[in-house]
Amino acid sequence: MKTLLLIRHAKADWPEGKAPANATDRDRPLTERGEADAVRMAQRLQQLKAVPELLISSPALRAATTARIMAHEWNYPEDAIQWQPRLYQADLTDFIETITALPDTWKSIALVSHNPGITLFANALTAYNIQHIPTCGVVAFHVQTSEWARFWPAEKKLWFFEYPENLQQSRV
Repeated sequence: MKTLLLIRHAKADWPEGKAPANATDRDRPLTERGEADAVRMAQRLQQLKAVPELLISSPALRAATTARIMAHEWNYPEDAIQWQPRLYQADLTDFIETITALPDTWKSIALVSHNPGITLFANALTAYNIQHIPTCGVVAFHVQTSEWARFWPAEKKLWFFEYPENLQQSRV
């Protein structure tokens, strides 16, 4: 069995609400709330014993920062994060091809990416209707295969769907 975590980047915005000159969407930084949410969600994944062996991220600043914060919380070496440009504005094919190209030595992986692609991909893997993965949301699956190359036809079972607002509500 393999484990797949789909992580949407944490909350991002421009400082003071507007983009600096010559900035692009890829340059959007995390907000203070986004940074705090990334820490909290990394800690939640530790509680669930769901820390991945391999972390793959979009190189866009908000996703990369989310990945780095989580890696730091897990004592995961930052230089071990794999940067995958296909995960920025990814579609179903980008996710599938990223996963199926992986060596089978990895039992658990996490992909840090963006909406709308990550929500569409999560919904393609389950009958559970995920309307929207909020910022820093994590959807986890157990995949009934020993080979990543056989990921797509393999049976996938939703393990959990966690997000920062849900953590706040469950503690009230």
